[in-house]
Amino acid sequence: MLVTGLLLPVAGWVYVLDGVLIGAGDGRYLAWAGMLTLVVYAPVALLVGRYAPDGPWGLAWLWFAFAGVFMAARALTTGLRARGSRWMVTGA
Repeated sequence: MLVTGLLLPVAGWVYVLDGVLIGAGDGRYLAWAGMLTLVVYAPVALLVGRYAPDGPWGLAWLWFAFAGVFMAARALTTGLRARGSRWMVTGA
């Protein structure tokens, strides 16, 4: 619960930016950002699956991989897009 509670605010920020960018018609960028996020997250998820201990500590590792690594990569890609103004042009 501690890992989830500490890292969940990042997920909230990511979902807000997702909604803004989807509403602005920036789906193409979000698709590419999703692929980049997958490239970052997939190796970490595979490592967790292979090396995480059983029980509650393994679950904490899994939540750190998702709420930490996956959401941090999403926050970076959506945050960089939102900083500029290119997303404000429909279809850019």
